[in-house]
Amino acid sequence: MNTKWIVVVRACGVMALALLFGVCTPMRPGRAADTPRYGGTLIKALGANPPMFNSAITADHMAVSAGCLLYNGLIFLDREGNPKPELAQAWEVKRGGLEFVFTLQPNAKWHDGKPFTSADVKFTMEEMLAKYHPRAKAALADVTAIETPDPRTVIIKFSKVFAPFLQVMSCAEAPILPKHLYEGTDVLKNPHNTDTPVGTGPFKLTEFVRGDHLTFVRNPDFFLPGRPYLDRLILKIIPDASGRLLAFEKGELDYIETTYFPKQEHNRLKNKAGFQWKLDTTVPEENYLMFNTERGPATDKRVRQALMMAIDRKLVLERAAFGLGGPGRNPIDSRFKWAFNPEVDYDKLYPYDPVRAGRLLDAAGFPKKADGTRFSMSMVVMSEQPDLPASAEVVRSNWKDVGVDVTLDAVERQVMYQRVYTTRNYDATVQSYTSAGDPAIGIHRVYKTDTSRNPWVNPTGYSNATVDDLLLKASGVVDLGERGKFYKQAQKILAEDIPTAVLIEKSSVDYASDKFAGFWESATFFNKFDGVWWKAGREKP
Repeated sequence: MNTKWIVVVRACGVMALALLFGVCTPMRPGRAADTPRYGGTLIKALGANPPMFNSAITADHMAVSAGCLLYNGLIFLDREGNPKPELAQAWEVKRGGLEFVFTLQPNAKWHDGKPFTSADVKFTMEEMLAKYHPRAKAALADVTAIETPDPRTVIIKFSKVFAPFLQVMSCAEAPILPKHLYEGTDVLKNPHNTDTPVGTGPFKLTEFVRGDHLTFVRNPDFFLPGRPYLDRLILKIIPDASGRLLAFEKGELDYIETTYFPKQEHNRLKNKAGFQWKLDTTVPEENYLMFNTERGPATDKRVRQALMMAIDRKLVLERAAFGLGGPGRNPIDSRFKWAFNPEVDYDKLYPYDPVRAGRLLDAAGFPKKADGTRFSMSMVVMSEQPDLPASAEVVRSNWKDVGVDVTLDAVERQVMYQRVYTTRNYDATVQSYTSAGDPAIGIHRVYKTDTSRNPWVNPTGYSNATVDDLLLKASGVVDLGERGKFYKQAQKILAEDIPTAVLIEKSSVDYASDKFAGFWESATFFNKFDGVWWKAGREKP
């Protein structure tokens, strides 16, 4: 194996992420770092019950939040986006990225005491990730063979290069599940998904009181020496944003990740004693406006273009994110500098202009009726995440100004899944998506043709063969300059067709009690709570 080639591949895989993480606000200064110590209970906010724990078959936020305490990926991404060893102790990249050889940790075991082996990796990839995971299945689509010559070696062979493959192999995208508990069962209905999860991770689930909390305890046999430090980690279920904030300020919560933190409170709390915070704690995320392209007026792209021109995206940023981030600029997040096409700019294509938007709707065959309306639309949004209803309310108000009557339905997560992704019983929706660190991982699923009706995969029904081809080509080369050329071509088409629009590019902010240290070790807030510890000299939680 050519060691220089390993370095080159890792550098290429990380380059895009380095561009993202290059402008990060440092953590608020606090006490000098102490030596990590054991003990304590951390209480972390969660917005709703996890629908399951098996995050190898879903990208549901609640499932992954719990799942990454229970399971591990082959790697984790450090703060700079570099792949680092987790279940894989080491790896080699061969044949220009067409073959990966992983050497597994020798001491990893499942929570039930069974040894973790290469057979678990092969089974999870073939029977779960490649079939059901909304993002990981794209990374495994061109796998020709997964070989396990011995219990500690996994060889994955591809017919085509998938450039960000290593980045997908984290717990947030590709957790490994136990073959001995799933083989021969319907993996979608296996009771270990919902009742008795078994992983290799730093914590074990001991209690799940639905609607209230989940309790995880330290795994004494965790394969990373000395970790985790905490005795317990509790996920406290609080659907209401104001309730979460009140509990945090009262000391009843120790951690609120960006998904649940009300951004309007950042300026008030950022200098308050007892708290620590960090901006840009995760890879780029966006709030999207999505149209159902299979029913109603939005089947006509002229209507979608007009409605896009009727939206004040700066006001969306102010009301939903309180200035943390920026308005969307085109279908690819501008923080992917190597992929972003500055010539495709929403501000030029669809400047906020209600008068012009009205004329475009007239031309599309939707003049105002006697009551001042043109047509009605239903907009569905998930209620638990405060920036989504706030974004949707601005859009609703803007569209009312041009004669479009919007019924806004803020519903709980499972109802949203059913209406948006399963039955497509909606006309427009506002959704929050993570890029997962690379367009091929997190952004392709928004646009590419897919009839699976899986959550988080193309709920609009949009299908364009040219876009599909460009996205496929972009994922198949390692060089960022070459990849960027394909994305820049795709952006021109997507900006014209506008099945979805990036309303805002969100800047994340996480808050934590200063009783603890060791947060933000990873590039994603789902991962690495095994490194969090109670600080000496502080009141023991």
